[in-house]
Amino acid sequence: MRRFFPNSLVALVLATVTVPAFAQTAVNPTPMDLGADQAGTIRRMGVDLLDPPHEINWWFDAGMSWPTGTLEDRNIDPGLLLRVNHQIWRDDALGIVGSFGTFWGNDSYFNDANNDFAFQVPPGDHTQFIQSRYYLATPAMLELQIAPRISETILPVFSIGPGVVWSHESIVTSAVSDGVGSVSLGGGTFNDSLSVLIHGPGGEQGIAPVAIRTLTQFNLGWQARAGLGFRMSSGQDPLWMRIVASGTTYYDHTSPRTLLGFVASFGR
Repeated sequence: MRRFFPNSLVALVLATVTVPAFAQTAVNPTPMDLGADQAGTIRRMGVDLLDPPHEINWWFDAGMSWPTGTLEDRNIDPGLLLRVNHQIWRDDALGIVGSFGTFWGNDSYFNDANNDFAFQVPPGDHTQFIQSRYYLATPAMLELQIAPRISETILPVFSIGPGVVWSHESIVTSAVSDGVGSVSLGGGTFNDSLSVLIHGPGGEQGIAPVAIRTLTQFNLGWQARAGLGFRMSSGQDPLWMRIVASGTTYYDHTSPRTLLGFVASFGR
């Protein structure tokens, strides 16, 4: 009996000391760590639950192609640029993007000016030449992309990577042709108003090509892009638009050739 009371007293004291601690832990648990901005974290969780983030993998570009350097020196005029982009891999802000597009040189002004000149060439004049030109380049690129999401409505993007460029250019030179076997009698030249022109068996041919020069190349190159995206609509599948500037360079045996691009890009 003498040992029972001291032992009971010790057990009662221990129970009195430890029970409130267990009770406090069960009733008032430690709040979870939400970081310094607890209100912002809770608000972000609510936004994600109501409007979960949507990742865009396809982008379609349309805009202007602007030849520079040696292409500009060769009188290749600014034209149309169309491009499709697909994000292959993503890890937060990093990603790998493949793109395939086509740059067209605006040859319509050059060709129209030559066509207008062709109507002014007098019949039988073989001293005047008319040219028509066609140029396009098709790059296929694989780029490393950085797209940090700085807000819910704005998304900057930067990318750079290697690839290949297929380019084609043709220049057709035409002149007035009077057919095979045509001869001029008197005056001595086809351009002489006193001469008499006798057409050959093929008859009068009008304007016909006299020289066709084509250049098709398949070269290594690289591409760099920078842009800023804006969210255009709401919902789970919003429409985004990006304003993007790009530079595409490919190399031949003479010098590098660079095409600038300025496009509006759309994705959802």
